[in-house]
Amino acid sequence: MKDKIDIKLKIFETALEIYSENPAKLSVRNVARELNLKREEIYTHFPSKNAILRYFYQLCFEEYIKQTDEISDYSNFSLEEKLGHLVYAHIELFQKEKEFVESSFNEIIYKANPNNVFQKSLEEQVEKILKDSEGDASILPSKYFSMFLVKELFHIFKFWIKDDSEKSEQTIELVDKIIAFIG
Repeated sequence: MKDKIDIKLKIFETALEIYSENPAKLSVRNVARELNLKREEIYTHFPSKNAILRYFYQLCFEEYIKQTDEISDYSNFSLEEKLGHLVYAHIELFQKEKEFVESSFNEIIYKANPNNVFQKSLEEQVEKILKDSEGDASILPSKYFSMFLVKELFHIFKFWIKDDSEKSEQTIELVDKIIAFIG
């Protein structure tokens, strides 16, 4: 299992290097060539070059889950605090590869098939947050509401990508207002 994760990470890192140098040169063939693998070996892990790039976002989600698990009193967080943590943790993780996120988010996440792993993972997490919350949010039809909130989260990420204010102050202000409205 660890070997499968390691090879997926190597494939992604190689694809990210190629993409960062020249997005037009990214192909499964070039990734395979760079790693001395057959294209079929790449396809056993990823169905397309966009799926390889989308893996970055899934890695960010997995890191967010790891961070959440390390917060000892997370279960005591309010709905607003949990949603804030979800948004801010992802923005912080995206910041590490902001140029990549700026050039890829719209095409490979925002416009992508909503059945991609990253979007589904976010929807399930938001549904869990709503279900575990006390008060009004726990009675909402959480599956559809979580799908709606994730789409809105994607709008927030797009806003953050374009936010040129110092330390993304406009994004922080927007997120705080949206979360206060939801909570």
